[in-house]
Amino acid sequence: MSTVVSIMDRDSWSERTDNIAVVEPLKKRILFIPRDLWCDTMQNRINTAFRTGGHELLISCLHEHEVEVDASLCLRRTATAESLRDAQVYVPIRKVMRFWYPLHPTRPIEEGRKPIVFTPPGELLSGERIHQWMGARYTIDKRNSDLRRLDRHITLLRSLLEQNFDFTRLITNKEYYSTYGASVFEDLTQVEADWKLEVLGPVAHKKIGRRLVVIKKSRFHPKYVLKKIISRFTDS
Repeated sequence: MSTVVSIMDRDSWSERTDNIAVVEPLKKRILFIPRDLWCDTMQNRINTAFRTGGHELLISCLHEHEVEVDASLCLRRTATAESLRDAQVYVPIRKVMRFWYPLHPTRPIEEGRKPIVFTPPGELLSGERIHQWMGARYTIDKRNSDLRRLDRHITLLRSLLEQNFDFTRLITNKEYYSTYGASVFEDLTQVEADWKLEVLGPVAHKKIGRRLVVIKKSRFHPKYVLKKIISRFTDS
C-alpha cells in the first residue's frame, strides 16, 4: 500500500499542488514527484491534477508514470503553516545558495522581491525562513529548477524526521486536509528517519508549447543506468 501526500500552493482547494510525495512502506521510501511533471492523461502538469479531478485524477496521473498509489492525503497551505509555526529545524548546507524571494510569502514575486541567502555549514530555520527554504525558486544566478528545490525539500524532511517532529500537527483541523482511501494514516505512521528519500527519475526538462515541463525518461536511458551502477558500488 502507498499514499500520495500533496500540499496546496495557496490556502484553497482550487489551487495547484506545490508539493507532491509518495509514501511507500513496502520499499521504506518517500518518492518526491516534480510539480512540473507532464501528464498525457490530462495534457498538463501533475500539479494541476488535484484541482482538476481531485484525489482520483492525481492517483491516475501517478499510475501513468508507474507510481502505484492506493490512498491520498491533500493538505491546504494553512495546515503546514500552522504545524511549523513554532518549529525550529537545523538543515545542513553544503554551499552558498542565493535566491530572489517575494516580499511576503503569500504574494507573487512580480509584486516585489528581496534577496535571501543560505550559507554553510547550516542554519537553524524557524518562522518565515522555513518557508523560504521550501519555496524559494528564483536563483539570483538565474539557474532556476524545481528539481533543485526538491533537494532542499528532502534535506528539510530528513532533518524533521531525525528530530522526531510531530507530524500529527498537520491533521489537527479537518477543514485543512482531505483524504481518499483506507490506508492513509496507516501508511504515514510507518515512516522512519532511516527511510530512503528519493526523486522520481530519470527526468528531463522539455518545452511543450510555451510551457517548460518535466518529462519522465525510460529507465533504460544510459545516464540512469550509469547512475544506478555507481550507486550500487557506493552503497556496497
